Amino acid sequence: MKTDLVLFSELYSCYYQVVRQILNQSSKSPLIEKQMTEIADNYGYQESALSIIPNLLQGSWPFLEEEKTPDKKSPKSYRSRLRLPPSSLPIPLTCLQKSWLKALLSDPRIRLFFTDPQLALLKDRLIHTVPLFRPEDFHYFDQYRDHDPFSSIQYRTHFQVLLNAIEKRKLLTISYLSGQKRILTDTCLPCRLEYGEKEGKFRLLAIGRRKNGSPRMDVLNVGRILKIEETGQISSEEYSIDFFLDKALCKNPLILEITDQRNALERTMLHFSCYQKKIERLDSSGRYRCSIYYDKRWETELLIQVLSFGPVVKVMGPESFLQQVVERVRNQPDQ
Repeated sequence: MKTDLVLFSELYSCYYQVVRQILNQSSKSPLIEKQMTEIADNYGYQESALSIIPNLLQGSWPFLEEEKTPDKKSPKSYRSRLRLPPSSLPIPLTCLQKSWLKALLSDPRIRLFFTDPQLALLKDRLIHTVPLFRPEDFHYFDQYRDHDPFSSIQYRTHFQVLLNAIEKRKLLTISYLSGQKRILTDTCLPCRLEYGEKEGKFRLLAIGRRKNGSPRMDVLNVGRILKIEETGQISSEEYSIDFFLDKALCKNPLILEITDQRNALERTMLHFSCYQKKIERLDSSGRYRCSIYYDKRWETELLIQVLSFGPVVKVMGPESFLQQVVERVRNQPDQ
């Protein structure tokens, strides 16, 4: 029972990964002690080699055997005793991992990443496993109610076509219903899918083309996609979606002053974790200055998030954002 409760990171820890790499490489060609130490340094901690290498070479972990060479002056080399390298063998799941997977199967979003036969196989393999948690164990607050239709056949089909296009760099022609209720059709390269926890929606980040041929980043709500057509073309150009995201950020960041009351600093850092930001301590009184760089398109959402923290967060600028805060507070109905 004790083994079943070992955490993933402890069972397949850095020591496990180091030994796995040594066995993989020594199955291809013998390794000397110096090479094993280099592997331990690359895949483990600085002190990992001090424990791992002696155990491997002195027989406590009998996975290696000394390679016999005619030249006795050359350093000793060792080869894996295993008939197959670890890279060719599947890693068995712990009971805790199986329990976690069983819990994920109750999340409707899991259906987006698997076909029905794959889901049926997973459920069959985990039929006797107790889920680690259940949906009713959690209460979510401060979220929109109009989440994407994750169980919709069309939504699932579109999502899996997009995943395949991202992996294989396929160009797609997408018809999309804009916020102004116009149907727009364009050919683009899907690059990334992002999920907004607050609104419960997936967004597609894709690279399209302007009329002059220069690349641009498009952000599409997957739930608004009406039709996707394969073009049969593979993009040969390399794009950094992070470059376009940084380019879309406001030049003047949102400046917040955070008072570390009621664990406000930790809560704000967690809440704004999806934004690019800088944080600095102002003085010994427990006040912090946080600069948040955001895409102008998400300004209203960010405004609502800031207001939800109340008096522990003070907006210092820019002036345009501060005016929106004042207007929102002024228009709130009297309690």
